[in-house]
Amino acid sequence: MPGRLERFAGREALAWGVTLLAGTGFALLLVLVRTRWEPLRNADRAVADALNGLFAGNRVGVGALRVLTDLGGTPIMLWLLGVGVLWFLIRRQWWIALYAAVAALGGMGLNALVKVLVGRLRPVVDVPLSEQSGMSFPSGHALGSTVTYGVLLLVFLPVVRPRLRPWFAAVMVLAVLTVGFTRMALGVHYLSDVLAGWLLGVVWLALSAVAFRQWRWGSPPWRRGQPPLSAGLDPAPEDGLRPVPRQHAPALPRPALAAVELLVVWVLIAGLLHGLGLLLRGAGPGARPAGWDSAAVRWAVEQRGPWLDDAAAVVEVVGGTPGIVTGALVIGPLGVAVARSWRPLVLLALGLAGELTLYLVTTLALPRERPDVPQLNPDLRPAASFPSGHVAAATVLVLCTAVVVFRATRNRWWRLAAVVPVVLVPPAVGFQRLYAGVHHLSDVLAGVLLAGCWVAVCWWVTRLPRGEEQPPPSPADADSGGRLRPGPEPEPEPGGGHVYGAGLRRGRGHDGAAPRPRRGP
Repeated sequence: MPGRLERFAGREALAWGVTLLAGTGFALLLVLVRTRWEPLRNADRAVADALNGLFAGNRVGVGALRVLTDLGGTPIMLWLLGVGVLWFLIRRQWWIALYAAVAALGGMGLNALVKVLVGRLRPVVDVPLSEQSGMSFPSGHALGSTVTYGVLLLVFLPVVRPRLRPWFAAVMVLAVLTVGFTRMALGVHYLSDVLAGWLLGVVWLALSAVAFRQWRWGSPPWRRGQPPLSAGLDPAPEDGLRPVPRQHAPALPRPALAAVELLVVWVLIAGLLHGLGLLLRGAGPGARPAGWDSAAVRWAVEQRGPWLDDAAAVVEVVGGTPGIVTGALVIGPLGVAVARSWRPLVLLALGLAGELTLYLVTTLALPRERPDVPQLNPDLRPAASFPSGHVAAATVLVLCTAVVVFRATRNRWWRLAAVVPVVLVPPAVGFQRLYAGVHHLSDVLAGVLLAGCWVAVCWWVTRLPRGEEQPPPSPADADSGGRLRPGPEPEPEPGGGHVYGAGLRRGRGHDGAAPRPRRGP
């Protein structure tokens, strides 16, 4: 036992010492803020005034601060939490998924509770750079980023090469420090608010990690069998956490040929769209659209009503830039989790990049006036009607998603679920563009044509050569609930890696041995 205690002290003393200091520092700050200690108030005001004077009037600097502060904002935190938990569930890392959810949600609840108990108002500066509501102490961005990026660090540390672990940790710490600085520079938090958020986040992260490891391993930290914290939160499921195997099939099997094919098809699609646009414009820019084209827009505009206005507003968000970006940020990582390959990300990136460039080139080379009807979005560019960018982007996204699902499984229910958005989303977005009076029917059809042709070539260049493609699992591979399962266990390659389509293996220990049974639900 003394030897074990000595090893435990050597490995964990620093972590426990930092946790104790963080807890003491937070308690001290809480007391000083509640008692309105004058030296602390003076220091807070001095820092707030200095940073406000430094950035006030600097449009570039303020813009950068607003972008960087979103690294700790609620949308990013919810995205990391939601996608991360789904990633762990797909990889069957139930313990990690539970810990990530509890740690993140617990940090949010703890922040809200302390804010209510302290009730400190936000700073008042000479030149407000951002408008925020709610209480000031502690900084929710600082606390949330500390917990979220701390969880990412502890969870994924085992799959990072040892020589890169200091850099990985440095990036996580830099992100947390950057978020805290932006909150002070924007004048929405005092220095003590940010320090309290960091300290409370460290305490909650450490306590939740210790509780998880105790529950996971079923023994005190100094007992034999529990790996050091420096090896990560849970080193056992390394295979399940690694995005792709160390040896895997390339996302673009023939990159040079793929680049040529993409370029040739891109030029052909651009030429096709240009020719269609010339036909639709008729004699020139002032020519009126065909009767069926104008009739479709007028009919959609005549259907306007309160409930359709609300539905169209929702569809516009889904088919607009926020919806497309959000969808790609969710589908891409989850596609990698299922496929154990970078191909889903490459497919999405090629699809959306090609769609955007084709849309921009076509609208600039062949400007077409928008319909002559009352528009719900009068601020749009007047001569950018052909083709519909919303329809093209939404169609690319749902088609790429369907390709990812069809490559990953033979389960008919999952494939049906992937086909439903392909059938529903493009018509819904197309009708919304007609309903808003910003596109002709031909613009909508051209957007679908653009997306279909471009996704087809993206599918072609990202396919694996015949004989290298792993067959997707049969319907019998799905569990009793019909949930998607990754592909069958592949034969190991000589180097020990696996090709695309490899099934998810149960986690093994950091020494390569199979994990011993552990206590758990």
